[in-house]
Amino acid sequence: MQWREFQKLQEMTQIGERFISYVEAGDGEPVVLIHGIPTWGYLWHSTIDALKDDFRVLAPDLIGFGYSDKGDNFDRSIAAQAEALDLWLETLDIPSAHIVGQDIGGGVALRMATLFPDRVRSLCVMNTVCYDSWPIELMLQFGHPEMYRKVSASKAMKLLKQALKMGFETSPDDEFLDALLEPYSTETGKLSLIRNASALNTNLTAEITHLLPKIDVPGRILWGENDKFQLVKYGEWLARDIPGAELVRIPNARHFLMIDKPAEVNGALKNFLVEASAQMQRLET
Repeated sequence: MQWREFQKLQEMTQIGERFISYVEAGDGEPVVLIHGIPTWGYLWHSTIDALKDDFRVLAPDLIGFGYSDKGDNFDRSIAAQAEALDLWLETLDIPSAHIVGQDIGGGVALRMATLFPDRVRSLCVMNTVCYDSWPIELMLQFGHPEMYRKVSASKAMKLLKQALKMGFETSPDDEFLDALLEPYSTETGKLSLIRNASALNTNLTAEITHLLPKIDVPGRILWGENDKFQLVKYGEWLARDIPGAELVRIPNARHFLMIDKPAEVNGALKNFLVEASAQMQRLET
């Protein structure tokens, strides 16, 4: 699916003073797919197709990202993102959902599972930020406020495009990379992404470390084992700390494992969600 087709499918929900754009497809138990930085919901387009026959799949753009609210002067931290998604689910009348996250989206998912546990039916994280694994040097540099004044939107996109290539085992074509960065290609989008980068804070994953062993829903950790941004050792640590959360290594894949190995990743995710759904239903009867 081309990014323009995906964007046309997006709906919008007001959350207080902000709004969240999202794609929804399918019926069944809800599954929320949370992207990272510097991408948006389009990252999950093939995953949505793989899951929509069995689940109600929702892929939001985090606030400040994609085609959600990109106004200025508001909190874009993963703490604020978790709170916003909690309100978003409440607005959509979804009491709980299977939560899936990658990169900082995984950090959001971990905060939801530890701080909003009633919202989470199961947890799957992929090559996620956690502990003190982040932010990477590039994002620290990009998040400096002076970047807005020093670098044009077109120059920023060129820099980010080159950096993104490191996240793939085999770099996709320029058209796909451009699609991932499209929402940030204007001056408004560039500023919003800089603000998003400036909000990256390792303390927000470090502070929930002691809560990870208290997660009591089905868990799964999928990891592209060749990731240069988030090393697989962090997946091993999560598997150690989250009860029953199996680590599944995806060979020949890097940070964007759902793009490197879509069949393997989508298959593993679907199998986990089916198992988790059945397990939770047994517990509720």
